Amino acid sequence: MIHEIQVKSALHYHKRAFATHWDLNCYRGCGHHCVYCFAQYSHKYLEFKDFFDDIWVKTNIAQVLEKDFSKKNWCGACVNVCGVTDGYQPIEQKFQLMPSIIQCFIKHRNPLAITTKSHLVVRDLPLLTQLNKVAYVVLRMSISTTDENLREKLEPYASRIQDRFEALKLFAAAGIDTGILLMPIIPYINDSFENLENIFREAKSCDVKEIAVDILHLRGHMRQNFLSYVQKLFPQHINRVRSLYRESYADKIYSKALYQKIAGLRSKYNFNTSLPNTTHMARCPKQLELFSHPINFL
Repeated sequence: MIHEIQVKSALHYHKRAFATHWDLNCYRGCGHHCVYCFAQYSHKYLEFKDFFDDIWVKTNIAQVLEKDFSKKNWCGACVNVCGVTDGYQPIEQKFQLMPSIIQCFIKHRNPLAITTKSHLVVRDLPLLTQLNKVAYVVLRMSISTTDENLREKLEPYASRIQDRFEALKLFAAAGIDTGILLMPIIPYINDSFENLENIFREAKSCDVKEIAVDILHLRGHMRQNFLSYVQKLFPQHINRVRSLYRESYADKIYSKALYQKIAGLRSKYNFNTSLPNTTHMARCPKQLELFSHPINFL
């Protein structure tokens, strides 16, 4: 069910920088149906009937953003759009909220980070190229497997993997910095060395600047919900996954071994540099590209 709503604020601050301290989400709920999605559990307080099919559309989000950006105390910080729910999820094709949001960023020369797993972002490449001339822009594409059959199980309504890599190529060719969020890595499901190396290899061919990696976390009641998915979709792995996640985080021995693999791939494919640290960005556009402090993904 679709709900059109009016909101009073567009920008939301959070202490933990991922990858900035400020988020803007133009939807509540997400039609990608990712089985590992943390947001479906973190939004329980909103009493969604179904996080994946009960979508709330913030129809006045661009107008409210204009007011937020116009406030004298707005710091001009980089804003992560689509940090919780994807602004380029399927319903965006109908409501087209993102173009007017980006136009507001252009007007105020405000740095922008986009996180998505949708090829639809290519629709707005001309606008984002325009913004990139006056403020920093980065596209981070979420990619956790190169296996389409696995992708259809984990992210049934997200874009095909090759379409995501194509988007990264187009953005890089336009001079916009790009990164990959290789997350979540799910033990025994998408953690094979072959899959990880395929992503690094493809990333290199797309001129991706950075790959951020994180293992699946199962906080609170998310643990039981996700284990139910594993039982249904990957019954052959359920005992090992349950054993590994006796608590919210994967076993430390497993995690250490996995990050050693990642370190080897970073070295092999020369992914030892980082994108500019967007947490400290504020309005002054291109000078900030001189800085290359690492972004912390905890």
